[in-house]
Amino acid sequence: MDRATVLKAFETNLWDRASFLAKARKEAEIQDSQDLLVVDSGLPCKFFNTIGRSALHPRFGLDRIEAAIKRFRSKSSPFTWVLGPASGHGKMEQTLKDSGLSCPEEEWIMAMPLDGTGTIPGNLPSGFDIKRVATKEQLDQFADVLSTSISPPDDNIKTFLTDTKDAAIAHNSPLRLYVGYVGETPTAILEAFSAHGIISFYAAASLASARGKGYAGALLINALREAKKAGLRLASLQTPEAGRTVYERLGFKPVGRIATYS
Repeated sequence: MDRATVLKAFETNLWDRASFLAKARKEAEIQDSQDLLVVDSGLPCKFFNTIGRSALHPRFGLDRIEAAIKRFRSKSSPFTWVLGPASGHGKMEQTLKDSGLSCPEEEWIMAMPLDGTGTIPGNLPSGFDIKRVATKEQLDQFADVLSTSISPPDDNIKTFLTDTKDAAIAHNSPLRLYVGYVGETPTAILEAFSAHGIISFYAAASLASARGKGYAGALLINALREAKKAGLRLASLQTPEAGRTVYERLGFKPVGRIATYS
């Protein structure tokens, strides 16, 4: 699969995921046009408030750029503006900086084919039990681990996932949420989104007491094996430079850059 096809699949997955759960929350609002996507979850949480898929010209589309930013600033609600390879990266950075936004560090987009004959390398830690979220209780556990992994903890994550629980745990949902347990304790989580033949990985977190023990990596290996078995052709994720070699050891390769402004 050539690089352009991979990046197109990555971005399609990215924007579908950004709006998927928000569509299930009655307080959320989504503006979805051919050249701009604005997802307002209705909560003051940057993880669920997203601007992206922009094909706006930095100069001629300035009024719409300013309106999108004002939407969140007017109610002091944090958000992220994501610039992907086909949605403003390399073109809109200065415009967003002029609007007061900043990007601490660009990240790598990494991808790996899943349609080969090889196996996904790696071992799962002994005593680590992985379950795909399928019940309200498991979803609550997922939300607890994710929200407490952030400093300070953000209860908006719990509210959002509670409000969208039916979509999140539906049997045919493209959203794949995983919880890893040590004994009976929910210890690590992973979020993936499967659509258009690609599985992309987003949120990953562990309890502070469990970091550095390989649990996050085990969740990823397990999800990759499931995706390969299900016939998905491609996996992708984004990572800062510091994480690049970790994913290269699994078979991921860098294919582009992405910037997240807030």
